[in-house]
Amino acid sequence: MTRYPVAAVKLSHDIVETLVERGPTGVTAVAEALDVPKSTAHDHLRTLEAVGYVVNESGTYRLGTKFLHLGETARNSHELFVNGREEAHALFEDTEGKYVQLVTEENDRCGVLLAAGWRQGGHTTGTPGAYPSDLHLHTNAPGKAILAYKDADTVERLVSETGLPPRTPNTITDEERLLAELETIRDDGYAVDEGELIAGMTGVAAPVVADERVRGAIAVYGPSGAFEATPGSSGLAETVRQSARTIEANLIFTPE
Repeated sequence: MTRYPVAAVKLSHDIVETLVERGPTGVTAVAEALDVPKSTAHDHLRTLEAVGYVVNESGTYRLGTKFLHLGETARNSHELFVNGREEAHALFEDTEGKYVQLVTEENDRCGVLLAAGWRQGGHTTGTPGAYPSDLHLHTNAPGKAILAYKDADTVERLVSETGLPPRTPNTITDEERLLAELETIRDDGYAVDEGELIAGMTGVAAPVVADERVRGAIAVYGPSGAFEATPGSSGLAETVRQSARTIEANLIFTPE
């Protein structure tokens, strides 16, 4: 079990995550969700309110807009976003009816820096809410593209630590199957997601590798019925790979 050096910080994190999942929530509901005394939950919420990260509206707490500043600051200073956003938007314009992700890897998880074209609740799958982020690498095309370019020891550690939990019935949960697919991804230069992240959605992603290090991935997703053929045979995979190469060149040749 993971041990946290400062347990109080972890509890504040869990309270924020509870508000993310539930929306505006009262103290009692937060305490019950985390199995902590109501007084403890109240103290953490009041502290988060005092520093501006939550807002108290007649006893119900919600996330504050201060998180927007944090997110924008983190994204706008990220080298993959700086060097890849224009290409990601260009790819979105070239793939009408689909949407594009620019994905990095942080702390062994996917972090979505850009999701061009994603509309909350606007897809045929009926998927609600913001685009899924903070994902296990094995559950989606860009994550698998990144994972394929990690060394064997790193992959083994990640598999051991995560246990390959599923997001949908199509998510790869078998280690041998995952390792075989990662080898195929390295050979082909792209990864495919057939409903592994979101049921009814297909994606193809290419890794962004610069200076012999995988920096992230770029992906195109859409409803499975929107693909006229498999991504590899339709030419979409090569289009995505070309976008990855453009971003790689930007990373290599852009002065620091």
